[in-house]
Amino acid sequence: MRCKDIILSYFKKHGFRYAVGIVLVIVATVFNAVLPQLLGKAIDLVKAAREPGQSALLTEVRNVCLAMCGCAVGAFITRNIWRYLIMGFTRSIELHLRHALFTHLQELSSEFYVKNNTGDIITRAIIDTQAIRQMFGIGLIGIVDVLTINLVTLGYMVSTTSIQLTLIAVIPLPFLLFALVKLRTVMRRKFTIVQHTVSDIAAKVQENITGIRVIKAFAQENSENRLFEKLSRSKWKAEMDMVRVWSFINPLSSFVFGAIFAVFLYFGGRMVIEGSLSLGEFVAFNTYIAFLMEPISRISRIIQIWQRGIVSIQRMDMIFSAKPAIDDRNADGSVTSLAPLTVDVTDLTFRYPGTDKDVLKNITFHLETGGVLAVMGATGAGKSTLMSLLMRMWNPPDGTISISNHPIETVPLRVLRGAIAYVPQETFLFSDSIMNNIIFYDERITEDDAVEAAKIAAIHDNISEFAKQYDTTVGERGMTLSGGQKQRVSIARALARKPDLLLLDDCLSAVDAETEHVILDNLRAYLKGCTTIIVTHRIAVAGIADRVLLLNEDGSMAALGTHQELCATSPEYQNLLAILEAANEGREG
Repeated sequence: MRCKDIILSYFKKHGFRYAVGIVLVIVATVFNAVLPQLLGKAIDLVKAAREPGQSALLTEVRNVCLAMCGCAVGAFITRNIWRYLIMGFTRSIELHLRHALFTHLQELSSEFYVKNNTGDIITRAIIDTQAIRQMFGIGLIGIVDVLTINLVTLGYMVSTTSIQLTLIAVIPLPFLLFALVKLRTVMRRKFTIVQHTVSDIAAKVQENITGIRVIKAFAQENSENRLFEKLSRSKWKAEMDMVRVWSFINPLSSFVFGAIFAVFLYFGGRMVIEGSLSLGEFVAFNTYIAFLMEPISRISRIIQIWQRGIVSIQRMDMIFSAKPAIDDRNADGSVTSLAPLTVDVTDLTFRYPGTDKDVLKNITFHLETGGVLAVMGATGAGKSTLMSLLMRMWNPPDGTISISNHPIETVPLRVLRGAIAYVPQETFLFSDSIMNNIIFYDERITEDDAVEAAKIAAIHDNISEFAKQYDTTVGERGMTLSGGQKQRVSIARALARKPDLLLLDDCLSAVDAETEHVILDNLRAYLKGCTTIIVTHRIAVAGIADRVLLLNEDGSMAALGTHQELCATSPEYQNLLAILEAANEGREG
């Protein structure tokens, strides 16, 4: 669904409120447009009342003044109501659109996030939705206001004063409007550039905040400042291009209306002197010209808002038009559970889209319910890729992976991922309490379950030492915790789900040897009923596995068997163990 379709569907469901608001905009404009006519009439009555024997006209003056007060009150009331209705409606559109965007982002697969930077997505979710809201708020109201004021004002000018004076006042306006409209294309192009520079700045800020420790560790603050200044200057230049356009438009509008006033004062003044135009009509007509000037001068601002909104809709469409590479198009709706869970991988070869190198080659293994498989190999051998494929973060070739005897592409994503708990290599914790990070808003998990999982992950004692214990806020990405603590909280989060398939991706790398032994002892008891795959570089972890899958550096299988079998028969495994033992001795030394 495209952005405009989402907006139109919202208008169809809730547009009555908006329509009432538009009607009230017109009513408020009519109230305001009547005021100059009443003012002119009052001036003529006051002038006439000064003549001998015309004091009774003061009653009419009073009535006109009361009518002016009534119009002012009517304009005040209707204006307040339409602002509440329309502005509230456009805020709801912004809310609805932002929620639709976030929901769509949740559905998109990993491939989309590889191709698009986070800062740009954040900008579209915040800045572009605001621009669309303004387009249907201030922008559309401005158009209705301009049209209504012009039509009503011109109607009064023609019917109550002089067609000739009206023509004198409006002849220059089409040329001004033509110049403003011609600038639309220029402004749209410039707004596109500005929005891109905003996205670049947002991406840079997000990247720097995330990597602030690395920047400080390498003392690269000045270099990053220079890069940020370059991006900021690009945005400044793009905005200055727009300023140059506006610096032409506003003086042009002032010049045109100044000329209109001058011509009117000359011809209108002559008509007053000649007696063909009353003083009150002259004042009313002069006020109507000012009425025309105000909305016409706003057209440039309205065009700006609309061009920005159109650019934002196009930018939003770039996200809404993105289709999930992973979906349920081949899913079998009858599959509602995967327990007891088994894993079959058959001749799996995989390369990432857009690349020409296989990451995994001819991988085959079977894992029974409750079985534990350790996956080992050099960096870049495809271990984490295998984990991603088992979760269908990327689509494996058809027929290469089956879960509980169901081809993985036929298992509904919610069923598949609902059966899996995953601890990634790069631990991510949310800026929330430790308890909420473990429960992760899963209503099935109780606080007792979370505490039990924390004990298995050997993090409970550390949490108990904190002043607020499980209510301790860990900060963005868990920055207030050590690397090992973050890993153990992440393990607790996975264990609390009581999954059918547990995927652990080198999640003990930051844990000391003593804590590692405690966790492994706890896992031996826990993993008896849970099918588990562990990516590891630790010999102790491989020792608790039923079988070990060893991958070559090119992603092919080097060996598959028990730890004892591979120690006896696999030169590749023996060589890896020797390297790992030497590394462990180096760390201990």
